[in-house]
Amino acid sequence: MDKNKRVQLIVIVGLVLTIIALFLTLYKASFLGENVSDSIYNAYKSQGRTGTVFLFLIAPILATLFVLLKKRIPVIIFGLLQCGLWALLTSTFKDEFKGYKVEFSYGSGFYVGLIGAIVIVVGGIVAVATKAFKEEK
Repeated sequence: MDKNKRVQLIVIVGLVLTIIALFLTLYKASFLGENVSDSIYNAYKSQGRTGTVFLFLIAPILATLFVLLKKRIPVIIFGLLQCGLWALLTSTFKDEFKGYKVEFSYGSGFYVGLIGAIVIVVGGIVAVATKAFKEEK
């Protein structure tokens, strides 16, 4: 497999991991004897805002689009934006439960989504490092 296809495959894997993460358990919390867990998709669906889930897909879809268009730098930028989104989720949940006696842990969806974002960044870095999509002179 040539380096261009390899880079494209890496970024597509990151997108697929992100899509899977939307349906996996994002967090698990125990508060006053009640256990709560939810995925990103179910959380927004229960609020009647299913379309909001696409916010979590914009950066990975754009990164995939740019890698298919053979542009390297935008892939890194959108991968880093996706990493930032997962970091924002981390701070949001920690702040939401601050001051309460809550047992809180991140579920597999959080980690799969974070890995997906990192894989996209790695794909962009590999593209730059291997000079993928550069035309030979």
